[in-house]
Amino acid sequence: MEGESKKRQIDNPDPQPPNKRVKTEENEHEEDIPSVLEKEEGGDEKLHDEKVLGTDVATSSAGRDPEGTQLSSYAPPGAGRGYYFMDEWRPVTHEEPLKVGTGTGLVYDERIPMRIKSIYSMLLDKKLAHRCTRVEAREATVDELRTVHSESYRQVVSAIKNLGEMPLKTMERMYDSIYLNKKSGLAARISAGSTVEIVKRVVEGKLRNGVAVVRPPGHHAERHASKGFCFFNNVAIAAKVATDKLGVNRVLILDWDIHHGNGTQHMFEDDKKVLYFSVHRYDHGSFYPGSSDGGPRKVGNKPAEGYNMNVGWNGGGLGDGDYIGLFHQLLLPVAYEFSPQLILISAGFDSARGDPLGGCDISPNGFAHMTHALMGLAQGKVVMVLEGGYNLSAISQSFAACTAVLLGDPPKMLGRVFPSKKALRAMMDTKRYHAPYWMCCTRSASYEQPQFTLPGVNGGLNDDEEEDKDYSGGEDEEEDDEDGEGEEEKQQENVLPSNQVEEEGAD
Repeated sequence: MEGESKKRQIDNPDPQPPNKRVKTEENEHEEDIPSVLEKEEGGDEKLHDEKVLGTDVATSSAGRDPEGTQLSSYAPPGAGRGYYFMDEWRPVTHEEPLKVGTGTGLVYDERIPMRIKSIYSMLLDKKLAHRCTRVEAREATVDELRTVHSESYRQVVSAIKNLGEMPLKTMERMYDSIYLNKKSGLAARISAGSTVEIVKRVVEGKLRNGVAVVRPPGHHAERHASKGFCFFNNVAIAAKVATDKLGVNRVLILDWDIHHGNGTQHMFEDDKKVLYFSVHRYDHGSFYPGSSDGGPRKVGNKPAEGYNMNVGWNGGGLGDGDYIGLFHQLLLPVAYEFSPQLILISAGFDSARGDPLGGCDISPNGFAHMTHALMGLAQGKVVMVLEGGYNLSAISQSFAACTAVLLGDPPKMLGRVFPSKKALRAMMDTKRYHAPYWMCCTRSASYEQPQFTLPGVNGGLNDDEEEDKDYSGGEDEEEDDEDGEGEEEKQQENVLPSNQVEEEGAD
């Protein structure tokens, strides 16, 4: 008998695992998904060492899959049930869902700049404001500002009210693209505090979602400096308060402003609780803020590699099809894999059609569809916070379209849209650098233009005259220099021109 047993092992050295289905003519087209749970003799369920949909799942240190292949990593001894995510063992625990509220919150303060009055007027004209729950604006507390900004910088901003005209002009020259008056510090604190307040109410289940019509913006503000009309980083402060004080474990920040949010990226590039996703105009590093930090290679720092994603457009003219394509091919797959508990939108509308600086072509309906696509995540806990935008009509119509969607109105029809080759190249650059961190990024991208039939106009670009280039081999094209590294000392003509933008203090 022993000889026959050895003979059977030799004849069949790789026997079929007992929990794996044998292929037949009837089921040959079915996906081969292994069964993870098997009943033991007491009726209890036992978890086997297996790869499930590309994720190693184990309860012992055996470190082998059902076919006996050595796994690259395995569960620590006595770790219990869990899984690997980005090469980190995560035990399976029960996570209490956050409370879900009802209604859409609206925070707005008449004391903040003139620019946002046109947005509020549009909300009134479209009868959207009265459908929202009004949230009282307030100043940010000292502790809230300290979550992402240094104390010395906070004191500098607080002292603005005491400065005369000449000292204010001197301070303006100390920073990049900053305009001041005596009320700039107050407006900055109201903008940050109002954002924190509406986010807090959404997280606590008092509201379903919310919009913050605030000014000045925040995503360029660094820990220790003002930049690009930004004083305090409103969205970053709210995200940090949510993770540190409100019990939120995963926050997705989507920044669709035409300029890269350098400040927000720097504040969370070491934080695995926050996934920062920015889609912006890049122009190989020459578009404002003029740094390679907005390139696809910047994936975050250890231990948070993969939690910073940049999609940089190299040129203008991108529209609805490009952004909708980005959502379906990259943002949404990553977002569902990350599974956020809260979504914050740094909603800059300088990428809207007609904006004098952005040079892009997103319609109000395009923004509405982008917002609508996010509402299936995080139990609908989405807060949209105003950032940039320099065409009053464009930002007002676009903000109103997004607010209507958050209130539950369906977005209007868009028709057939598709991304341009320019957009597909930028998406694939980002995918390549994030393939080690996200399973949805491991599939190779191609330049075949997918088409999306969605509930306006065709926002895609045909780009017939654009030279074709194939990245499908995954090799870096050094001459293309998509990050713009080595070009930071080159063109600066796209830096925000002061003669085209209103002074924030004068608003």
